[in-house]
Amino acid sequence: MHRFFVKSDQISDQQILIAGEDFKHITKVLRLAKDDLIEICDGQGTDYQVALESPGSQSISGVIKKIWASQGETADLQVTLFQGLPKGTKMEVIIQKSVELGVREIVPFFSMRSISQIKDKKDKKIERWQRIAYEAAKQSKRGIVPAVKELHTLKAILNKVSDFDLLLLAYEDENKQTLKKVLMQFEENNESRKRLKIGVIIGPEGGFDPQEVLHCREAGAVSVSLGKRILRTETAGMVVLSQLNFWKEGVQS
Repeated sequence: MHRFFVKSDQISDQQILIAGEDFKHITKVLRLAKDDLIEICDGQGTDYQVALESPGSQSISGVIKKIWASQGETADLQVTLFQGLPKGTKMEVIIQKSVELGVREIVPFFSMRSISQIKDKKDKKIERWQRIAYEAAKQSKRGIVPAVKELHTLKAILNKVSDFDLLLLAYEDENKQTLKKVLMQFEENNESRKRLKIGVIIGPEGGFDPQEVLHCREAGAVSVSLGKRILRTETAGMVVLSQLNFWKEGVQS
């Protein structure tokens, strides 16, 4: 069943209104007709089954048939991916796959070894990246659309350490602590059942300068090894997210 996101002000007691690009997609591309069923998510964790009505010139309404809690979110985990800015179109792949793997938000950042750059907060890249996150959220039946934030510096990220229960730094030269070991230790020392907020810092293609790693550790980030092999920047974040899913969703099953 086709899936779309709407804002809360598009939902009334029994109807949902769809306009803009999604209206065009429904009527021009998918050519859905009256009484066809679609799924709608409010972006806040609630899903709706909707029967379409006849389209207008700029919008289409649907009658709500069923309501249920979205199944695409991990109740005990909220992950922010801090991604060192990569070259070319790699960021598009990183966003798509990390949304599929359950990330809550994605924050690109510039570090000493970053090659690519974003001009400013209004750079069209960010707008495109947010659209990719939206499409990936639809495809993977997420209950939210993860936000792609504006470009940060590594220093700005480290100022947010207190926002997280655990801030992980994937570092290729870490030879003492594996991700598995850190998660097991964290679980032993924390019995709270609240939703965990975890940040994951992934460097760009050139990795981190040793001085940056020192600053991260001093700020409270925990550096972890992802194994014996050196991973590409577009692979590393996916490995961490997959293992975090296994850690938390495995406990629930």
